[in-house]
Amino acid sequence: MEISGRRSRCPEPRLCSPFPTVPPITEEAAAQLWDAFRGGEARALAALFEAYYDPLYAYGRKLSGDEELVKDCIQNLFQQLWRRRAGLRAVLVVKAYLFKAFRHHLADETERLRRQHALPTDADMFEVTYSHEEFLIAEQHDAEQRARLLGALNQLSKRQREALYLKFFDGFSYERIAEVMVLNTQSVRNLVFNALKALRQVLLTALALLCLLDAG
Repeated sequence: MEISGRRSRCPEPRLCSPFPTVPPITEEAAAQLWDAFRGGEARALAALFEAYYDPLYAYGRKLSGDEELVKDCIQNLFQQLWRRRAGLRAVLVVKAYLFKAFRHHLADETERLRRQHALPTDADMFEVTYSHEEFLIAEQHDAEQRARLLGALNQLSKRQREALYLKFFDGFSYERIAEVMVLNTQSVRNLVFNALKALRQVLLTALALLCLLDAG
């Protein structure tokens, strides 16, 4: 099966908010499409591709600096799903299933390319970073505070940054983040809690410094 439609040309995603970017499809509708696709309805898989392309692309671009690799992996993932449809099971949350499968496929392809080109093993594998353009910070913070917070975000561990991205950009529950990242739920809770604790500390420190400057 060849995926077609307006998403097949892989347009730029809309990364503009730290809040959940829910695709225009309910979990129930996605589950129905999933069952229809498993039954051999190609249009159902195309509809899932249309609904989840942007979130998958955005997530992939956070995990990999290779834009073409991300696009290829999304296409390849859905083609593989079509070939394997008869053996697939029903799933509770299609979006989480697709994210997990895509993450695994992207990791495999990244490792394959690394071996093929003899790249170092620590070559920025899944190095999630944030920028001013995609992580909107409250307007009441001045430029220095925003820079401090952004710097703190990018100082978090790789897993913390990824967990925050899935939580606040894609709106996943702790249980679904655990599914995507192949961790247990408590580990994900700890990642998010410790990350937010570190970010709060940065903001409190910045505010304290401002108070001292104002007092002087």
